[in-house]
Amino acid sequence: MNKEILIDVGSQLAHLRMYPVFDVCHYLLTALLVRDDIQQHQPATQNFTRRHPLSCWLSTMLLSFAGSILSNFLLGESPIKDFAHHQHLLLATICWYLVFYSPFDIITRLLRFVPIRIIVGVAKEIQRTKKVFDGVHSTLAIYPDGYLIVVLIGAIKGCGGSIISSIDRFIRGVWLPTQTEFLFPSFATKACFISAIVFLLEYLQLIQFERELVYLCVASMFIYVRIITIFFKQYDPLMPFENLSSGILFNSWSETISDAYRRATASSTIPGAINASTQPQATVIPAALTPLTATTTMISSKKETNNNDGQVKSLDVKKRD
Repeated sequence: MNKEILIDVGSQLAHLRMYPVFDVCHYLLTALLVRDDIQQHQPATQNFTRRHPLSCWLSTMLLSFAGSILSNFLLGESPIKDFAHHQHLLLATICWYLVFYSPFDIITRLLRFVPIRIIVGVAKEIQRTKKVFDGVHSTLAIYPDGYLIVVLIGAIKGCGGSIISSIDRFIRGVWLPTQTEFLFPSFATKACFISAIVFLLEYLQLIQFERELVYLCVASMFIYVRIITIFFKQYDPLMPFENLSSGILFNSWSETISDAYRRATASSTIPGAINASTQPQATVIPAALTPLTATTTMISSKKETNNNDGQVKSLDVKKRD
């Protein structure tokens, strides 16, 4: 494909207006995520969304604006700064109501329909790329040399909902400290940090490509993983690299070598061999015996054992007498 065409496509993606179409897709998917989380972790509570609409609404709004809330807090601004724009809050509330309380549950059914789910998911990933890009460059204007802050704010802009999910569940009366994003980061969180680093390197001219091409590549990565996840659930292309790096960087060399030696030693032993020191004593049957002879030997050994037990019991009874 011609390079100029790719640059033009990347430029159009970077200059797309997010409000209201892309924001609507984000709010709808966020409300659907909250609804699925309620069904997963609060199935015992009957009609939770109808008995606790305020908690449900707060939970959805917190996830919908999580990126801006966290980034504003870290930058020393008001966390509720974005709520000053009432049109965004009103639009998010309408999307929340339609997902949870639409007649015949039609909006949720449509969002679960695969073609519509793909379209809405692609729109959300385009908005996520825009958030990370804007977060990096807006933070560079405040901290031009604070590269760690730039990457952190840029990533939080794109994956704030995942980071704040524990607080979101706490609002709904669920506390799961063992399922935080810091313990089990999703691909979206890891990809947002990688994208923020890529945008920063492009800004520092360490990546010798046009900005539009870099933007298009990052957006394509998000869109590709979103589509694959719709069909194959929990898809994380970074997992093989994480397993390899953790094995090399975060394991002791002595432990790695000893584990490898132990596995090699275990595989070289004769299959079926029983260690007499660790296993209880068992009746050993010679391999040359026929199946009938082996069965007879097993029965006779069991009888001898029973007889010995009976003798021991009789001796005990005599001693007591």
